[in-house]
Amino acid sequence: MFLANFKSEKKGVTLVEILIAFLILTLAAFGAAGLIGHGHKTTRHDFRRDEAIQLLVERMNQLSNLPFSKLKSKLDTSTSVSINVGYYEGFQFGNIKIGNNTYEVKANLKSQDITFNNLLNLDFSRPGYIATAPYTWYFKDRASFSFSGEDYQVIKIHVQVTPVNGDVAKEKTFEAVTFVCNME
Repeated sequence: MFLANFKSEKKGVTLVEILIAFLILTLAAFGAAGLIGHGHKTTRHDFRRDEAIQLLVERMNQLSNLPFSKLKSKLDTSTSVSINVGYYEGFQFGNIKIGNNTYEVKANLKSQDITFNNLLNLDFSRPGYIATAPYTWYFKDRASFSFSGEDYQVIKIHVQVTPVNGDVAKEKTFEAVTFVCNME
């Protein structure tokens, strides 16, 4: 059998090869565009979360830096008050717009009673007690104490911030709680 050494004189690519390459390039471009779009949506969502947390910290710091008497004056008629809309001591609550984003900011002030349960007394009279050696310390139970708001005045501050625009089903409410004592 005689096999001829067949060499093609053809140079270049066919139309079918170009179409297949173009199809592969198009599919890759659509995948990249979808990935970029998803990344942009996630970045916007994270940016709203960051702004909400910054707003939460700002309101919490502003309220906790107020003198105790100003906070207490808001509670004169009840033991708990909500601040949902408007201004309190110059700080805005309710719907706050920052750029293109809107946030719902709420605060709650509550007069807090203090209870010390399961208090322990250090027994100094126990033999072998050494003040600088914790392994020699012995604690014994003591009765619990409860203090009303008249004895020790404490106000609980609870602040909530929720992004209200965007994908509401996925938005989280950010909350912080602190206590302010009457040190005046």
